[in-house]
Amino acid sequence: MTKKTTDKDFSTFQESIKGVKPLKNDRIDLYAHPKNTRPFKDKNQYNDTSDHAHISDERESTEVTGEEFIFFARTGLQFKTQKQLRQGKIIIDDHLDLHGLTIAEARETLLEFISFAQKQQTRCIRLVHGKGYRASTQKPVLKNKVNSWLRQHPDVLAFSSAQPKDGGTGALYIILKSM
Repeated sequence: MTKKTTDKDFSTFQESIKGVKPLKNDRIDLYAHPKNTRPFKDKNQYNDTSDHAHISDERESTEVTGEEFIFFARTGLQFKTQKQLRQGKIIIDDHLDLHGLTIAEARETLLEFISFAQKQQTRCIRLVHGKGYRASTQKPVLKNKVNSWLRQHPDVLAFSSAQPKDGGTGALYIILKSM
């Protein structure tokens, strides 16, 4: 049974909360939310002279599904850092969304973005590749390509599937080598 609020109840409530001020949030947001930008809309700010021939489209790693968790770390990266990466506790300095790009465009944009991020002395980036739900194949094409490319890239120290708040298995946290 639903109780109907009367005018008397409402005025009594209004009277009882008169002078009440809302509490300020005393929690600290440890996660730095990057701005929603795509740094390569204006390519005048960026001149890539490096050769990306070492990144091959032919070399494939084990195929993964859209919901599968991905993790990779180079030898020598501290266990604590790896754990923080998997838990999403490293501050994200910038991000890139590859949705809607072809494989060739995604590859070029990703490689340029990694180079650009390093020049900006960025430590951790977030990359959104999607889960491949709209793919005509059973496996997500872009997710598998990104997994392969990042494992080959010499400046990528580690990467891990993101936490659900940051895109889950459709996104990656990536730790880059410092220049």
